[in-house]
Amino acid sequence: MSGSSDQGQPSAPVHYEISITAEEAKLGTRKMLSRQGKKLEVAVPAGVMTGSRVKLTNALQITDNRPGDILVQVRVKEEKVAAGVAEVTDGNFEAEVLKSGLPVMVDFWAPWCGPCRMIAPATEKLAKEYQGRLKVCKLNVDENPQTASRYQIMSIPQVLFFRNGDVVDESTGAVPESALRSKAESVLQR
Repeated sequence: MSGSSDQGQPSAPVHYEISITAEEAKLGTRKMLSRQGKKLEVAVPAGVMTGSRVKLTNALQITDNRPGDILVQVRVKEEKVAAGVAEVTDGNFEAEVLKSGLPVMVDFWAPWCGPCRMIAPATEKLAKEYQGRLKVCKLNVDENPQTASRYQIMSIPQVLFFRNGDVVDESTGAVPESALRSKAESVLQR
């Protein structure tokens, strides 16, 4: 921008993809994009669909010190998680977890995490068994870094148990279903 000695034409745009929830697509959202150690905010307007693009005009000037745009393709995630399991995000964590009238079990996970996939059947089973008594949620740490950072999630899978907005128990790693069940029972009896 000002102060740069741009010679020649802007370079070809750089492409990124971000994933947002259906709720974020409907209402609009802001996401952070990191490039070359610099953070850029992507303002995603309300009403976007998968395949929509957001253009960050001359953003390469900020990140790479050269002219050029960043094109961000939007992918709206299908929020089809197992029956009884709610997907939570940075945007709805407070309402869905901290202000829940029920105790809540939150599975902090990522799609690339093998141990996360190993405990998924157990969390799904517990969600069905404890329906109406314990709310079971999943939070993708890659797509929701604010909440993961707030709870200092350094290793996944990490399951936190909340009651009245406070963390009352936790479990780290691919633990057996019996361990999660024991913790869930303990939280329900408090």
